[in-house]
Amino acid sequence: MISTDVMASELKDKMPFYGDQETEFNRLREHTIFTKRRPRRTALPATRERSSIRSLISFMKTVVGKDMTKVTMPVHFNEPVSFLQRLSEDLEYADILNRACVCKNNLVKLAHVAAFASSTYATVLSRFWKPFNPLLGETFEYIDNDNGFALIAEQVSHHPPISALHAESSHWVFWQEYKLDTKFRGQFFKVIPTGHCHLKFKTNGHHFSWKKPVTTIHNILVGSLYVDQEGDMVVTNHTTKETCTVHFMPVRKVQDNFKKLKGEVKDPEGKVRYVIEGSWDKSLECIPQDTGFNDDSIDLWTAVARPDDSYKMYAFTRFTIQLNDPDYGVTCPTDCRNRPDIRQLELGKIDSSAAEKHRLEEKQRASRRERDTKGEAWTPRYDKKDRWFVPKEDPYTRTFDYVYRGGYWTNIMDGHFDNLPAIY
Repeated sequence: MISTDVMASELKDKMPFYGDQETEFNRLREHTIFTKRRPRRTALPATRERSSIRSLISFMKTVVGKDMTKVTMPVHFNEPVSFLQRLSEDLEYADILNRACVCKNNLVKLAHVAAFASSTYATVLSRFWKPFNPLLGETFEYIDNDNGFALIAEQVSHHPPISALHAESSHWVFWQEYKLDTKFRGQFFKVIPTGHCHLKFKTNGHHFSWKKPVTTIHNILVGSLYVDQEGDMVVTNHTTKETCTVHFMPVRKVQDNFKKLKGEVKDPEGKVRYVIEGSWDKSLECIPQDTGFNDDSIDLWTAVARPDDSYKMYAFTRFTIQLNDPDYGVTCPTDCRNRPDIRQLELGKIDSSAAEKHRLEEKQRASRRERDTKGEAWTPRYDKKDRWFVPKEDPYTRTFDYVYRGGYWTNIMDGHFDNLPAIY
């Protein structure tokens, strides 16, 4: 079998990118696919089933110390979204980036980017269910008319699991490759992201990058479940050499103050010019450190309240409730809205969901065995020219990350998807 690293090395020189990606987006922006208003549902079709805490404890005891990315979880421990949709929740507060675009002060712009990177954790509170592992070749698209962006994500590797995401508006481009390590030691479960997030503004070309902190779910077997984050998230403006360091503190160090955040926005010489304060579940503000005429604090972000009955719907936010809506009008057959196991769980049909989940996993294993027998590498389409994400070296992080090559939205606008594997 050909490894991911070998495949990346072979592809980086052989697969040129589709023309001009911005040209593709500009065409999409004028197309009815982008401009049409889609329905916005406000609730899931069924409330979640209550899992037996006894069965959860019994199961979790059997997987202590194992790589959780390779463990098949019972379906009643899942929430009805694919991890690609879970990753897309990073864009819930894309309005922060739209406001950052008009900031004339580069340090204030950096503070907004750091607030955007921190806002992604507002969705984790009370989210103790596991999203479905994406199948190899699974995709997810989302168009947000209000914030003016289009998003495409794809599962580009299964072992190791790697998800790639690309979101673009008229003013900015955001992309990330998500890889992770996990640690499960009985009472806690750690998710350790190893990929990078990137953001580039079209107006001035400023390029930002950062890595996500560690997320830990505590009290898996005994006690009340809660989630915290740990580590310093350093957001770097590679164009100006300015940085913002945001400190996520775990419960064991700060007790009840674990949701509070503090960050320092530094100029290229390392001097702290602004401080970010607030919490990752409610709001953040930017406070100037230089006394002068304009020393008012700046509101960076405020979380949107969840629906009153969110606890009955897997603690989803209003944004998340929309992501698996079957009335979105998706045409790509590999989109996870078409996954029968996720759809059945959303409808509250646990047994049907479990049966479909088992069928899809067995189908994926059979496909991998067939490729191994033939000595073939995975390709998401039969024609390798049609890859939407390919490995490319980033000039700033010096790592090979899967980045969007273009072509997905062209296929959408042209109304055809040829030669896609039948993964469902």
